[in-house]
Amino acid sequence: MKQTALYSINPSTCDNEVRAIDYGAIIYSHTGTATIRINFDHWELKGESVLILFPGDVISFKQMDDNFSAHEIRYCSDILREASLNVEHAVYDTLKADRRCGYPQLINEVVNSMFRIFTFYFTVEHYSMTDRIVTLQLQAFFLGFYDYLKSHPHKDLRDKGTQRTDELFNQFMNLMEHEFRQGHEVNYYALRMNISRKYLSMIVGKKTGKSPKRIIDEYITLRLKLAMQTTKCSLKQIAHEFCFSDQSALTRYFRTHTGISPQQFRLMK
Repeated sequence: MKQTALYSINPSTCDNEVRAIDYGAIIYSHTGTATIRINFDHWELKGESVLILFPGDVISFKQMDDNFSAHEIRYCSDILREASLNVEHAVYDTLKADRRCGYPQLINEVVNSMFRIFTFYFTVEHYSMTDRIVTLQLQAFFLGFYDYLKSHPHKDLRDKGTQRTDELFNQFMNLMEHEFRQGHEVNYYALRMNISRKYLSMIVGKKTGKSPKRIIDEYITLRLKLAMQTTKCSLKQIAHEFCFSDQSALTRYFRTHTGISPQQFRLMK
């Protein structure tokens, strides 16, 4: 993709294809309702609302009203990194926990104004500094959001045990999203997190009702499907990329979790 791009989202421009994104984005909805799956969670866009996406997210639209409309600003990882410099950890933790950016003042004042600026500059052809303008607007957004968090601290009503559970679950999910190619087993993540396999299983079960192995297998299978759909790599190359011992091991794994072979899956597209 280009460094930045502005898109309109509505039923005629959107499909329900599952895809992994390598860019960051802010979706600002105007009318109607839509549900989008981000990794393992479902988020609703309704009326004027905001949803934040990060590089590495696996997304798909699950439902969309006929009258749904939204704009989406996309930006490459380099621009995201530059715009969120020095505040990324504090901001990322909050926005990854609440992708809807649930602060009404921010939506009504900042995001609305920001998208009016984006719409102007992306619809006038002779402007050549659009990427820089997007970077500066995003920088103001992240800095403003960071300042808002500092001046309006959220009182955490969870007990310390629940906070610790949430922190470890988020750590597990973050590790899996970045290390799924080599991390096929629960023990891999337990060791990386310095906790026992049993404790990790308890945490993931409490948060999702699923075992960590099932979560891992679902995510790897999803990423394998995306690799087979969106690249021309051979199955041997994909097996190597995903750290399977050989193509046969990849085929066995894929058939176990989908009921069909990788070759059959590719013929379906």
